Amino acid sequence: MELITGMTGELPGPYVECPEEGCAYTLAEGRLMRHRRDADLVLRAKPIAVDPEADAPEHERPRLRRIVRLLREGDTAARLASPFVVFVPRAGEGPTAGILPGSGIVGAPVPGHETVVVHHEGARPGQVGMTRLADRVFHAHGRLARRYPSVTRKSVPRVSLVEVGTYDPAAAVITPIDAIAEAALAAWLGEAELDPAELVRGGGAA
Repeated sequence: MELITGMTGELPGPYVECPEEGCAYTLAEGRLMRHRRDADLVLRAKPIAVDPEADAPEHERPRLRRIVRLLREGDTAARLASPFVVFVPRAGEGPTAGILPGSGIVGAPVPGHETVVVHHEGARPGQVGMTRLADRVFHAHGRLARRYPSVTRKSVPRVSLVEVGTYDPAAAVITPIDAIAEAALAAWLGEAELDPAELVRGGGAA
């Protein structure tokens, strides 16, 4: 995803370009609108209204919510355009068995695909440089970006994961989607409330 302003883009106002879907999204009176591209990659004139809560499978809804947030907040939320998604396991899902509670789980899901490749990083008590969730996501992301073969690599159904935020590799920061995602992260970490420090790399960072 990429946020584009009207001054430099094909549409008069800000829009989010999603080349992986072959479309762009805008907001019109608070409603999310999808602009499809034709075979020549030209945006069609008439967009279609999309309700993130009703017009998409449950596992795709967080992504649409992120697009809405991007459009509402503009450049201040640019890091939400990161393709690297932070997940927690969905309760009771067998495919994520073996991932230690509190692990950093990150992947780059492809829209429309039913599976996603993720890397995860746990932390043993006293392990240096793994104090915060962002530290663990940092190491998991490194293996993901290098396509490093590892026992921490899993290909799992999207429905077995809950998308809770995005990861900005340059800043080494996790951005939760919303308050519900923050609560899910806190529960995954075994805490009643999410400590904001967990979202910023700190342990062992240069």
